[in-house]
Amino acid sequence: MASLSRAEELLSPELFALFSQLLPFEQAHALRVFEGIRSEGHTQPDLLAAALLHDVGKSRYPLRPWQRAVSVLLKQFSPETYQRIGEMTLNSWRAAIVVAAQHPRWGAEMAAEAGAAPSIQELILHHQDDDLSPLSEANQSYLKILQQVDENN
Repeated sequence: MASLSRAEELLSPELFALFSQLLPFEQAHALRVFEGIRSEGHTQPDLLAAALLHDVGKSRYPLRPWQRAVSVLLKQFSPETYQRIGEMTLNSWRAAIVVAAQHPRWGAEMAAEAGAAPSIQELILHHQDDDLSPLSEANQSYLKILQQVDENN
Protein backbone atom coordinates (compact mmCIF):
# COMPACT_ATOMS: atom_id res chain seq x y z
CA MET A 1 0.00 0.00 0.00
CA ALA A 2 1.53 3.30 -1.14
CA SER A 3 0.13 5.28 1.79
CA LEU A 4 1.69 2.93 4.30
CA SER A 5 5.11 3.21 2.70
CA ARG A 6 4.78 7.03 2.62
CA ALA A 7 3.86 6.92 6.32
CA GLU A 8 6.89 4.80 7.09
CA GLU A 9 9.12 7.23 5.18
CA LEU A 10 7.71 10.24 7.07
CA LEU A 11 7.76 8.85 10.61
CA SER A 12 10.83 7.96 12.62
CA PRO A 13 11.12 4.23 13.42
CA GLU A 14 9.86 4.95 16.96
CA LEU A 15 6.83 6.88 15.70
CA PHE A 16 6.10 4.28 13.02
CA ALA A 17 6.18 1.61 15.75
CA LEU A 18 3.62 3.71 17.62
CA PHE A 19 1.46 3.98 14.48
CA SER A 20 1.73 0.20 14.08
CA GLN A 21 0.04 -0.28 17.48
CA LEU A 22 -3.23 0.99 16.02
CA LEU A 23 -5.82 -1.62 15.07
CA PRO A 24 -6.09 -2.19 11.30
CA PHE A 25 -9.29 -0.12 10.91
CA GLU A 26 -7.68 2.71 12.90
CA GLN A 27 -4.58 2.58 10.71
CA ALA A 28 -6.82 2.74 7.64
CA HIS A 29 -8.58 5.81 9.08
CA ALA A 30 -5.26 7.50 9.89
CA LEU A 31 -3.98 6.80 6.37
CA ARG A 32 -7.18 8.29 4.87
CA VAL A 33 -6.69 11.43 6.96
CA PHE A 34 -3.01 11.56 5.95
CA GLU A 35 -3.84 11.17 2.24
CA GLY A 36 -6.73 13.63 2.51
CA ILE A 37 -4.39 16.28 3.88
CA ARG A 38 -1.78 15.51 1.24
CA SER A 39 -4.40 15.67 -1.53
CA GLU A 40 -5.20 19.24 -0.44
CA GLY A 41 -1.56 20.12 -1.12
CA HIS A 42 -0.33 20.25 2.47
CA THR A 43 3.21 18.99 2.95
CA GLN A 44 4.16 20.22 6.43
CA PRO A 45 5.79 17.15 8.07
CA ASP A 46 4.44 17.72 11.60
CA LEU A 47 0.88 18.10 10.29
CA LEU A 48 1.21 14.89 8.28
CA ALA A 49 2.74 13.03 11.23
CA ALA A 50 -0.09 14.23 13.47
CA ALA A 51 -2.59 12.99 10.88
CA LEU A 52 -1.08 9.52 11.16
CA LEU A 53 -0.85 9.57 14.95
CA HIS A 54 -3.86 11.62 16.09
CA ASP A 55 -5.77 8.56 17.38
CA VAL A 56 -2.81 6.57 18.69
CA GLY A 57 -4.00 7.03 22.28
CA LYS A 58 -6.87 4.67 21.46
CA SER A 59 -4.34 1.85 21.23
CA ARG A 60 -3.87 2.06 24.99
CA TYR A 61 -7.35 0.50 25.48
CA PRO A 62 -8.51 -1.13 22.22
CA LEU A 63 -12.27 -1.10 21.74
CA ARG A 64 -14.64 -2.76 19.31
CA PRO A 65 -16.22 -0.60 16.60
CA TRP A 66 -19.68 -0.81 18.23
CA GLN A 67 -18.21 0.53 21.48
CA ARG A 68 -16.78 3.50 19.60
CA ALA A 69 -20.19 4.13 18.02
CA VAL A 70 -21.71 4.49 21.49
CA SER A 71 -19.28 7.28 22.38
CA VAL A 72 -19.83 9.08 19.05
CA LEU A 73 -23.60 9.01 19.51
CA LEU A 74 -23.43 10.15 23.12
CA LYS A 75 -21.12 13.04 22.20
CA GLN A 76 -23.50 14.08 19.43
CA PHE A 77 -26.73 13.86 21.41
CA SER A 78 -25.58 14.70 24.94
CA PRO A 79 -22.22 16.48 24.98
CA GLU A 80 -22.55 17.36 28.67
CA THR A 81 -23.00 13.70 29.66
CA TYR A 82 -20.16 12.70 27.33
CA GLN A 83 -17.87 15.27 28.96
CA ARG A 84 -18.82 14.21 32.49
CA ILE A 85 -18.38 10.49 31.86
CA GLY A 86 -15.24 11.07 29.79
CA GLU A 87 -13.49 12.54 32.82
CA MET A 88 -14.20 9.47 34.95
CA THR A 89 -11.94 6.48 35.50
CA LEU A 90 -11.98 3.59 33.10
CA ASN A 91 -14.36 0.73 33.80
CA SER A 92 -16.33 -1.66 31.64
CA TRP A 93 -19.58 0.22 31.11
CA ARG A 94 -18.03 3.61 30.37
CA ALA A 95 -14.78 2.49 28.73
CA ALA A 96 -15.72 3.66 25.22
CA ILE A 97 -16.56 7.16 26.42
CA VAL A 98 -13.46 7.49 28.60
CA VAL A 99 -11.21 6.29 25.77
CA ALA A 100 -12.88 8.65 23.28
CA ALA A 101 -12.51 11.60 25.64
CA GLN A 102 -9.02 10.90 26.97
CA HIS A 103 -7.21 9.39 23.96
CA PRO A 104 -5.86 12.77 22.77
CA ARG A 105 -3.95 13.24 26.04
CA TRP A 106 -2.79 9.63 26.06
CA GLY A 107 -1.71 9.90 22.42
CA ALA A 108 0.26 13.08 23.04
CA GLU A 109 2.01 11.39 25.99
CA MET A 110 2.81 8.31 23.90
CA ALA A 111 4.10 10.47 21.04
CA ALA A 112 6.31 12.41 23.45
CA GLU A 113 7.76 9.17 24.82
CA ALA A 114 8.49 8.08 21.23
CA GLY A 115 10.33 11.34 20.50
CA ALA A 116 7.71 13.29 18.55
CA ALA A 117 8.31 17.00 18.06
CA PRO A 118 6.37 19.31 20.40
CA SER A 119 4.26 20.52 17.46
CA ILE A 120 3.10 16.95 16.71
CA GLN A 121 2.31 16.37 20.39
CA GLU A 122 0.29 19.59 20.50
CA LEU A 123 -1.74 18.67 17.40
CA ILE A 124 -2.51 15.22 18.80
CA LEU A 125 -3.42 16.64 22.21
CA HIS A 126 -5.86 19.19 20.81
CA HIS A 127 -7.28 17.35 17.79
CA GLN A 128 -10.75 17.18 19.36
CA ASP A 129 -10.79 20.66 20.88
CA ASP A 130 -13.11 23.46 19.82
CA ASP A 131 -11.04 26.14 21.55
CA LEU A 132 -7.84 26.57 19.57
CA SER A 133 -6.59 29.64 21.47
CA PRO A 134 -3.93 27.76 23.50
CA LEU A 135 -2.13 26.80 20.27
CA SER A 136 0.39 28.76 18.28
CA GLU A 137 -1.01 30.52 15.21
CA ALA A 138 0.64 27.99 12.89
CA ASN A 139 -0.74 25.03 14.84
CA GLN A 140 -4.20 26.62 14.88
CA SER A 141 -4.12 26.53 11.07
CA TYR A 142 -2.79 23.00 10.99
CA LEU A 143 -5.31 21.81 13.56
CA LYS A 144 -8.23 23.21 11.56
CA ILE A 145 -7.01 21.24 8.54
CA LEU A 146 -6.54 18.07 10.60
CA GLN A 147 -9.97 18.38 12.22
CA GLN A 148 -11.77 18.99 8.93
CA VAL A 149 -10.18 16.04 7.16
CA ASP A 150 -10.57 13.80 10.24
CA GLU A 151 -14.26 14.65 10.45
CA ASN A 152 -14.75 13.75 6.78
CA ASN A 153 -13.00 10.41 7.13
